[in-house]
Amino acid sequence: MSPYQSTIAKGLPSPYSAAVFAQQPTLQLIYDTAPIGLAFLSPDCRYIQINQRLTEICGISVEDHLGRYVRDCVPALADAVEGIVASIMRTGDPVTGIEVAGQRADQADERFWVTYWHPHRNAAGEILGVNVAAEEITERKRAEAALKASERQFHTLADSIPQLVWMADAGGAIFWLNNHWYEYTGRPAGEINARGWQAVLGQRWIDALATGTALEAELSLLGSDGEYRPFLTRVVPLRDPDGRVYGWIGTHIDISERKRSEQEVRRARDAAEAALQNLRETQNSLIEAEKLAALGRLVAGVAHEINNPLGTSLTLASSLERKSQLFASEAALGPLRRSSLNEFVDAVRDGSAQLLESLHRAAGLVQSFKQVASDRNNSELRSFDLGDLTEQVATGLRPALPKHGVTLNVECQPDLSMSSYPGSYGQVLTNLFLNSIAHAFPDGQQGNIAIKVGAAGASDVEIVFTDDGCGMSPDVRRQAFDPFFTTRRHLGCTGLGLHIVYSVVTDRLGGRLDLKSEPDRGTRVRLVLPRTAPAGPDAG
Repeated sequence: MSPYQSTIAKGLPSPYSAAVFAQQPTLQLIYDTAPIGLAFLSPDCRYIQINQRLTEICGISVEDHLGRYVRDCVPALADAVEGIVASIMRTGDPVTGIEVAGQRADQADERFWVTYWHPHRNAAGEILGVNVAAEEITERKRAEAALKASERQFHTLADSIPQLVWMADAGGAIFWLNNHWYEYTGRPAGEINARGWQAVLGQRWIDALATGTALEAELSLLGSDGEYRPFLTRVVPLRDPDGRVYGWIGTHIDISERKRSEQEVRRARDAAEAALQNLRETQNSLIEAEKLAALGRLVAGVAHEINNPLGTSLTLASSLERKSQLFASEAALGPLRRSSLNEFVDAVRDGSAQLLESLHRAAGLVQSFKQVASDRNNSELRSFDLGDLTEQVATGLRPALPKHGVTLNVECQPDLSMSSYPGSYGQVLTNLFLNSIAHAFPDGQQGNIAIKVGAAGASDVEIVFTDDGCGMSPDVRRQAFDPFFTTRRHLGCTGLGLHIVYSVVTDRLGGRLDLKSEPDRGTRVRLVLPRTAPAGPDAG
């Protein structure tokens, strides 16, 4: 027996049976193949026909629906269904878009449908019943609920962060602003100017909307206190899975503190740069003063050394003058004795020899000093013999030895030709020597200083400067080449001597140096210099 035959068996009125059976093949096909739920209700709300899809609302089979009242099958929906059917029977107007929800006993989740109700008329226009169509929208409702929950979560999050946040549709119309926006601007809560950013962001916003690209800019926004503050504005597009822009989200981060910090950093940097420039100028001035002081000490030593041969020469010249006067007086009195003539000739010969020797010695000292002084002032490369130059510098240094009780020994390998800066090299030796005199032999302690010069391979030379003085502690040795570091500042030392040595050796002469020193075991400074110095700016 078919469902329609069951309907007749249950005693339904004949008009309904005629209407149903007249279209039975067509209705059966529609009901069986429709992707939505379909039913036909009698005016008294009994199921005349229903498909399998619609029975999923309550889980009752098609056969168990037919001929039964809606109240018997889905009691929870009975009042609403009866009201709709009564309205259609009374007015003849369809009722559409009615959402219903139901939960089957055998399922935990609630399901949702949107229903459409239309009157079913016979040829005479009489309403025989109501056709019902129901489309399940459970997934859509769940998606809408999830979206609303997500929106609530987003709004809660956006309201909890300190930034100003807004959202716009695909065309750029603002439709939401977070609470911080209203707090900052003082605008009434909920007020929205849909095109407000058009005036603020201008062409940049128009370009971003046209191209779908993110926008970033710094803006000054007016607060409720009447003050403008800088904000970092970022606007990014929101895209669907197909990549189409469906909206925009904008954030504004207050960067007032960052701007103040940047200004403070700039001021501090400018102050530091100015201080550094002043420090460099001061350091250069002190370095020049130290160089002049070292040269002055060298001049004093050379002057002292020259005084000896010049004094001897002056004494000899005076003696020869007296002897010449006595000889002239004796010759004026009459004939000279041979013995007097011989004595005068011998005295002149001996005195001239001694005078010549003293003057030669003084001239050599002067020439040596002139060469060293000239090299100090000459910043150009020139060729020289390293051994000869070392001896010349040592000659100028030796006059300072006697009063300190220190001896200076120089050992040079011959024929060490170099193309370098002789003045800078002389300055290095002078500073090493004066530093050793000042620090290695305190309180008049006697000792030895040695300078050994030799080849170091085909392209380098090696200068080893040693003393057997008091040496350095590890802490002093670590800072020895630092500018302005000294252990005898109370005695007027500037702490630039060894710093100048390091700077000249590494920067000017293109070499390297190594310092070894231990307390009570002396100091050793090893310099390795290229035979051909690199061309560069003048040394300090």
